[in-house]
Amino acid sequence: MVLKLFLTLLLLFHTSNAFVVQENHPPPSFPRPHYTGKALVAHINSMQTSRIAEHNDISEDEMKFKVMDQRFADPLEEEVQDEGLVRGEVVPEPLPDTFDARDQWPDCKSLKFIRNQASCGSCWAFGAAEVISDRVCIQSNGTQQPIISAEDILSCCGSTCGKGCQGGYTIEAMKYWMNSGVVTGGDYNGAGCMPYSFPPCKKSPCVEFSTPSCKTTCQEKYTTADYKNDKHFATSAYKLSTTTNAVPTIQYEIYHNGPVEASYRVFEDFYQYKSGVYHHVSGNLVGGHAVKIIGWGTENGVDYWLVANSWGTSFGEKGFFKIRRGTNECQIESNIVAGLAKLGTHNEKTDDDDGSATSCSFIMCTLLVLSYYLF
Repeated sequence: MVLKLFLTLLLLFHTSNAFVVQENHPPPSFPRPHYTGKALVAHINSMQTSRIAEHNDISEDEMKFKVMDQRFADPLEEEVQDEGLVRGEVVPEPLPDTFDARDQWPDCKSLKFIRNQASCGSCWAFGAAEVISDRVCIQSNGTQQPIISAEDILSCCGSTCGKGCQGGYTIEAMKYWMNSGVVTGGDYNGAGCMPYSFPPCKKSPCVEFSTPSCKTTCQEKYTTADYKNDKHFATSAYKLSTTTNAVPTIQYEIYHNGPVEASYRVFEDFYQYKSGVYHHVSGNLVGGHAVKIIGWGTENGVDYWLVANSWGTSFGEKGFFKIRRGTNECQIESNIVAGLAKLGTHNEKTDDDDGSATSCSFIMCTLLVLSYYLF
């Protein structure tokens, strides 16, 4: 009798434990289908109507060549903590529903220029060079229109900025502009002091390029200035505070000072973008990317950011694309950087200013005061 009771209790104990184990296990999950190629395009177009996807015959390796390591797309810890680098005070004012920097500053040719970074994850340097070019033109009212060198930033900023063709931090590129200055230089075989070294990939398979070595001389055919005197500097470099009120903060900055550089996450379906307003539908994460935001608007009821890419004019809408605004799509509203140009005929580092301009102004003011009392 005792043995029977013992066996019954033992059976109940094991049964109850079995139920507990089952309760702690999550329900079985089934893997989501992974679409690629034409199947991915068909899936994207069937799932939404805000954009059109088009088949782009690109390998996984080529996808990775065009972006950077994901960690470079996220804000730096120390960057967030440094209050001197952060701006975000938005003065309440009505902003237009639609804005395009190309229309606002039509004399600035760089705003319409789409570059090509080739098979190197140098997007962070390209985005910075493009923003710098635009802002020098905008701040000078079109009197200065340099095409700033992405190569100079890519090759000479060094480990402070990141890892060259593997990626870099956008805020460090802006700080390089402020502290070291950047020379001129366009795309491959282009004009300026230091044009880009790498040719665009026209036929597959593409070859991944390595970070070029830093040079402190201009190309031979450039005789306007030497490397040192061709430098353009900034008076400030900063990140926008987008923890709250991200959209109006970014809009205000673009509206008043010009385009900004943004970094975000790139998924496989982004490569199939043709037109419309992009938002992530399907596909794996490929890496991080940096681009230039030049405006905003609304298309078919969907708010968007207007963006210039650096993958040549064959991508998207002749090199430009739209991405959903107000939802922090792919983290594009989380890491926005920019800077203000230091204008002048001879560009000098801000920290090295000797105050001669201030002294001159003081002398002129003194003479004016004396003349008032004497005459």
